[in-house]
Amino acid sequence: MLRAVIIDDERKSRENLRLLLDSFVDNIDIVGTADGVLTGISTINDKDPDLVFLDIHLANGDGFQILDGINNKKQNIIFVTGHEEHAIKAFRSDAIDYLLKPVCIEHLQGAVERVREKSVNNKPSGNGQISLSTSKGLQFLKTEDIVYCKGDGAYTYFFLKSGERITTSKNLKAYEERLKDYNFFRSHKSYLINLSEIKTYIRGEGSYAIMTNGDNVGVSKRRKDNFLAALSSA
Repeated sequence: MLRAVIIDDERKSRENLRLLLDSFVDNIDIVGTADGVLTGISTINDKDPDLVFLDIHLANGDGFQILDGINNKKQNIIFVTGHEEHAIKAFRSDAIDYLLKPVCIEHLQGAVERVREKSVNNKPSGNGQISLSTSKGLQFLKTEDIVYCKGDGAYTYFFLKSGERITTSKNLKAYEERLKDYNFFRSHKSYLINLSEIKTYIRGEGSYAIMTNGDNVGVSKRRKDNFLAALSSA
């Protein structure tokens, strides 16, 4: 169940959005509403919701002031507004989506689903499991089964102990954050490696690690010192 807060200075807009969510979006609980900057900040800090539906133009300020004032800077934000001109600034603030009024039901459902996927992907599990969105659907992996990841532009390739290679349509940076708590290290702009799966480290000008599956992965000069420090504490 996602816990959500709606912030909009128009009562009718708050009620309409609540009605859409109640009618067309499953497993979402509206735990609070607010109509301005100060009340919005207070409500978010008090309720600490999973998701905030946030209008940009408020009677006593704007939604970006709320983002500056909340305690949890990683809140999932979906902007809901009647104005197009702030879209770029909204996405630069790492908003999940930017919905224009009147809200399209399909766009609303899609935005909430992205929050759910993000929550699943970023939630560490006791057995070190992550989910990967592939062309075949959502695939779950134990982190211990990953030897290393290779980034190629907007794609990331996962090389597994089994010899299988999985392709995902997200860049390497997205997985660096998700795997950092599971003994993975970004050894190179193109590689994210499981430190437990290193067989040999080759020093030198073009240093690299030989993984347990026999593949060589690069260790950049800029990251070498941090890599060795991480290796010694792994």
